[in-house]
Amino acid sequence: MSDRDDRYAFPEAEDRASPVSDPSSSLLPALAAGLVAALVGGIVWGLIVKISDYEVGFVAWGIGFAAGTAVVLATRGATGRRLQVVAVASALLGILLGKYLAFAFTVQDDVKATGDSIGLVSGDMFSLFRDNLDVVFGFFDLLWVGLAVFTAWRIPQVEEPEPAAP
Repeated sequence: MSDRDDRYAFPEAEDRASPVSDPSSSLLPALAAGLVAALVGGIVWGLIVKISDYEVGFVAWGIGFAAGTAVVLATRGATGRRLQVVAVASALLGILLGKYLAFAFTVQDDVKATGDSIGLVSGDMFSLFRDNLDVVFGFFDLLWVGLAVFTAWRIPQVEEPEPAAP
C-alpha cells in the first residue's frame, strides 16, 4: 500500500489477536446456544422415536454436530478448549434427554395398554429410567455417542497452522 492508503489504517489493530480465533471471556453465549441446541435435538430425537417406533441412532451424531455448531456460531466463530468442553457437555446432555424421552414415551405407551398412566417427568419415570440404563444404552448407542462427542469436540477446535515447507 502507498503512504496515502495507510493514513487511514489503525496500526495498533494489526498487533491484536483476532477475536474470531480466541474464545471470548464470557462463556454465556456458548452455554446458552449449546444448551438450546441440545434440548431441541433431544426433544426432536424423542419425538422421532415416538412417531416412528424406531430409534434412529445417528440422530445422536446430529445432536453432537448441532451442539458444536451452535457453540461456534454463538461466539461468532471463536474456538478453543473451553468451547470444546461446552459443546461436548451440551451434546451429552441432549443425547441423555433424547434417550430419556424415547424411553419415557415407550413406557407410557406400554402402561397405557394396561389402563394405567405414568407421568412423562414423574419420579416413577425417572426411577424406571435410572434402573434400566443398561437396557437404554446398548453397544451401538455407545458408537453414536462416541461419534457425537468427537464431532462436538472437533467443531470448536483451534486449527493449528500447517508448518511451512522447507
